[in-house]
Amino acid sequence: MRFPSSRVLVAIVILLSLLLVVIMESAGLGAFPLPWVRPITRTLCAANLIVALVGLGSPRSAAWINYLLLSIATYILASATPIAALWIIPKNMFFAVTYAFSSLW
Repeated sequence: MRFPSSRVLVAIVILLSLLLVVIMESAGLGAFPLPWVRPITRTLCAANLIVALVGLGSPRSAAWINYLLLSIATYILASATPIAALWIIPKNMFFAVTYAFSSLW
């Protein structure tokens, strides 16, 4: 069985992450009904894990095993892909800090 190249897999990971960010941001604006957001998010994260598993068959399997472990950690902690977590976690931290200190001003 021939595995896709790492470039193709990285492009798919980036596409999934961007799609996840767009869906989460548009759900916050009310574009998606809330019952649909969680299943869509879980499906995109599962697709990301599958891409990482396919990457284990590539010549750069050491990098893909690290990405798989990072994907599992971000899936458990943030229900996101690692790339999407770079957007989601700082944004949520900013909102949490502004909410915590909102009574001061």
